[in-house]
Amino acid sequence: MLFDALIIKVASRCNLNCSYCFMYNLGDSSYKLQPKFMSFDTVDAILKKTQNFIEKYNKKSFTFIFHGGEPLLAPKKFYVSFVEKANKLQKTLKGVTFYYDLQSNGALIDKDWIYLFKSLKIHPSISIDGTERAHDMYRIDHKGKGSYKKVVAAAKLVKNKLGILDIVCVINTEETPQEVYNSFKELNADSVNFLIPDYTHDNLPKKTSNHTSLGKWMIALFDIWIKDKNRYKIPIFIGFLNRLMRIKENTRNESTVLIIESNGEIEAIDSLKACGNNFTKTSLNILKHNLDDIETSSLGKLYFSDYSSKLCYQCEQCPLKDICTGGRLVHRYSQKNGFNNPSIYCNDLIDFIAHIQHYFIRCFPELHESENIEKIDPKEIREYLQNLPEKGEQKNESELEQFATQNLLSA
Repeated sequence: MLFDALIIKVASRCNLNCSYCFMYNLGDSSYKLQPKFMSFDTVDAILKKTQNFIEKYNKKSFTFIFHGGEPLLAPKKFYVSFVEKANKLQKTLKGVTFYYDLQSNGALIDKDWIYLFKSLKIHPSISIDGTERAHDMYRIDHKGKGSYKKVVAAAKLVKNKLGILDIVCVINTEETPQEVYNSFKELNADSVNFLIPDYTHDNLPKKTSNHTSLGKWMIALFDIWIKDKNRYKIPIFIGFLNRLMRIKENTRNESTVLIIESNGEIEAIDSLKACGNNFTKTSLNILKHNLDDIETSSLGKLYFSDYSSKLCYQCEQCPLKDICTGGRLVHRYSQKNGFNNPSIYCNDLIDFIAHIQHYFIRCFPELHESENIEKIDPKEIREYLQNLPEKGEQKNESELEQFATQNLLSA
């Protein structure tokens, strides 16, 4: 199987109350039935089943990602025990390397936590949504107060004491890309993983009076980033660039990560909680089942084996499907059609992919001419998709293939 990491839901509650959070505020209340913290019995089962999985699939590396809720609500002794047990297991698995990551909202990080991270070789990542204005629009505590100042203080501490600062940022198009980019430059970030907000066809993002489309926002950020010789890493951009150049990605994405809830339940990625209450439940538990049993559930099989290949009819005919891969699974969902829809961000992705392809053509005009590569025209692609014949009618496959070839960069 593809996945090589487990997200360990150490805690099922959070000290913040982010309004866009798929865990607590997008309709799924299953967390209320979860134990607040993961038990040591569950940890033992996780490590045993991880051993079985590694041996069965001959994995050479495996990552444990501590997550929540907010994982720092759990006591420090939990992490000491987990890592000690895992390191002991690693010694019995010849040629296998374990890595430990942690995703935190940052509000609880202090010098004691930094010392623990350093001693246990846990690599933390902090959630910051750019500027104070953008961050405090949504990332508030349970009293409605913004968390930016605490989180930025934690980020500076992490950078100063650990030397590396990785950030996760949910895109907020109400703030300018330049301001957001600069805010992370000021923190001396090493990597910023920009996330597209998790909405579905049944729960679309609200448009404000000063609305900027996601596509235009990403294009502006890309232009800022690509011109900066001292740029920090932005994984979403690197992923699109690699796919345009037909370079096989060697980076982790969410379809290579499996979830273990605080009660031991085995699930696909939890962004799918945005699709509805109990949507991610599989009736599988690490105490009774193996990790690869996830493929016995229809959602698990779709997510880990089929989601980038089983696309809706429109996506199947789209010449950009190998670049966008249909978008993230959660963005395709509707109660009416399940995942049999294009992404709600389809137009944004078309615009963005066209923009970075045009950038490549400007950089390598000789390749453009020698390979007879035509520029992607977003308007032309949209018209093509809108005028597709009904599913089941005969289509000119050679014409479709020619259209795709002319509009994409070749290897």
